[in-house]
Amino acid sequence: MPSEYIMYLSILLVGTLAIAGISVTMMAINNTMEETAFETNLENILQNLAETIHNLVNEGQNQITLGALSITMQRPLSLPEEVQGEPYLIEVTSTVSSYSLKATAIENAEVYVTISLFIEPTVLLMSGTISSLNPAPTIVYEYDGLDVSVTLID
Repeated sequence: MPSEYIMYLSILLVGTLAIAGISVTMMAINNTMEETAFETNLENILQNLAETIHNLVNEGQNQITLGALSITMQRPLSLPEEVQGEPYLIEVTSTVSSYSLKATAIENAEVYVTISLFIEPTVLLMSGTISSLNPAPTIVYEYDGLDVSVTLID
């Protein structure tokens, strides 16, 4: 009898450990999927923003080619306030060869996505930051006869 009791307890222990292992694995997969979905959504937002910036730059370049002496154009943006319940921040970053857009979760700076704009810093000046919590973010394109700048305004 005692040996059967020990055998049943052993089986119960092994089953409990198996269920615990499966639960931990499923929670890890769920967390990974949530983080991946968040990053994918941020990347989609950045791609749309990049397209808007490129369209604005092309429109400005066309006006300069046609002889404009100064230009100021604004494009209001419509961004989701939160992605999966988290607000985010979009900022312009630069390297020697290109500007990039970086979206970062406000509450967790370790979660971010960066995409390159393929616009060289020698072509124009680009700067600014946009918070998703701002109800009216804007992109401003300015040409003063010499320099071109694109600014993200929060």
